[in-house]
Amino acid sequence: MYMEGADQFRGWFQSSLLTSVATQGVAPYREVLCHGWVVDAQGKQMHKSAGNGMEPSEIIRDYGADIIRLWVASSDYTVDVRAGKEIFRQLSEAYRKMRNTARFMLGNISDFDPAKDMVDDDQLFEIDRWALEACNKLTATMRDAYEHYDFSRAYHALYNFCVIDMSNFYMDVIKDRLYTEKKNSAARRAAQTAMYIILDAMTRLVAPILAFTSDEIWQSMPHASDCDARHVVYNEMPKPTSEKYGIDVTEEFIARWDRIHAIRDVVKKALENARAEKTIGASLDAKVTLFCTGELYAFLKSVEDELATVFIVSQVEIVDGEGGTLSDDALGLSVQVDKAEGCKCMRCWTYSSTVGKNPAYVDLCERCAKALSE
Repeated sequence: MYMEGADQFRGWFQSSLLTSVATQGVAPYREVLCHGWVVDAQGKQMHKSAGNGMEPSEIIRDYGADIIRLWVASSDYTVDVRAGKEIFRQLSEAYRKMRNTARFMLGNISDFDPAKDMVDDDQLFEIDRWALEACNKLTATMRDAYEHYDFSRAYHALYNFCVIDMSNFYMDVIKDRLYTEKKNSAARRAAQTAMYIILDAMTRLVAPILAFTSDEIWQSMPHASDCDARHVVYNEMPKPTSEKYGIDVTEEFIARWDRIHAIRDVVKKALENARAEKTIGASLDAKVTLFCTGELYAFLKSVEDELATVFIVSQVEIVDGEGGTLSDDALGLSVQVDKAEGCKCMRCWTYSSTVGKNPAYVDLCERCAKALSE
């Protein structure tokens, strides 16, 4: 590979090509990768006389060396690349979000031993399987991006995965299972299994970009017996879960969860409206009623057991008919948010009619009382 600035199309690239073809009959390189120049935040060339340059040592002092690597990876190097204090500040926020995603997973698998605690495929919850499929898509995207030197696509895929798929959805939903279920329960181990597989894949995928951070994560997480635990770069890139763990999903499964996501977006709007109107405070204060008919009603009844957990509310009721205060005509759905029924459990904060039924735990729901008694 020849790698240089775009000005070398008529310089080094061309002179090497002409010389090699004339003497050897073949090009001297198999690949050519060209890039633009580093310019300041306003797009001007950096010069010492202009005082608009940036010392790498200053960036490392303020944000760490991995931020420089992340800046390179996040940039479209086919054009001139801008560098400035505000650019690095914004990038440090993106880095923090990705690091915090790994931190959450590390904290919640600290008591997890993959050799003993991983559950079988049939013990995973549907949302765990959804998260693993999202990780599969991330793996495919980043591996393809690396192979084509499209590092900015790899960065954006990882950032969106951490923020949208993990922080804003999966990790938010499974907190209840992680924090309230019995420590070694099958439900908690299922969530830990999914997080372990995801974190293992994420760390391998980001290692070419965030060298120090990936190694820091790798040294802090548990490992399976077939891993080299010394350094992440001694290990191969992740494989799809269907190939390595036998965990696979169907197109029907993916379509079902895409639909659940669309419905959840409508419910989130209704919850925000109810919060603004002081009907509820936190989302667990809410009972959500979904009004719909026909095929949508049948679909919602088929996934009814998932909905309260996915919406992060205390109760969900599905009504065959019209009503509600917020409608989505495209989905054929209307939503009503009311104060949840029952009393608030002081452990899981969910409202339930079972609170106080166990005399040993008068302020807890039946589920939490059972977890503590065991």
